Amino acid sequence: MDDIPEYDTYSTSEAHYSELMHFLSESGSMRETAKSSMKQSLYAASGAFVGSFIGGPIGGLVGGVAGSIVGFIKSDNYDGAIVALTKLERDRQQRLMKEVFVILKTAGSSLQSLQNIEAFRESLFSFAQQEHVRNGIWSACVNSARS
Repeated sequence: MDDIPEYDTYSTSEAHYSELMHFLSESGSMRETAKSSMKQSLYAASGAFVGSFIGGPIGGLVGGVAGSIVGFIKSDNYDGAIVALTKLERDRQQRLMKEVFVILKTAGSSLQSLQNIEAFRESLFSFAQQEHVRNGIWSACVNSARS
């Protein structure tokens, strides 16, 4: 991101960040991305680890499948991630917004539409129809909440 000079001129306002938080909490497609991303990876990895520890490679396979099933059954942790994102410090909010801008620009959004709040909202909902955009936005959010 820092190597893309045009993004340094973006003014990422509180309104932009607020709009992103609204989008994450209201968008069904983002909920689905978050749900599959969080649950499946955590449970599948845990199951695979335990399975392989107990039964070797075949145990890892069985454990991964069992962990995936458990992840599917468990409740959604999405709202907890949103709460963590709303509490980010301003500089981390800025970095997250720049990442989201890069993702949307790469998907085809214009620079001008990312400055205007209404057009930004439209870009989020429009481009999030693409799975790689949803995954990119969610990944940026998870990385921001972690670091």
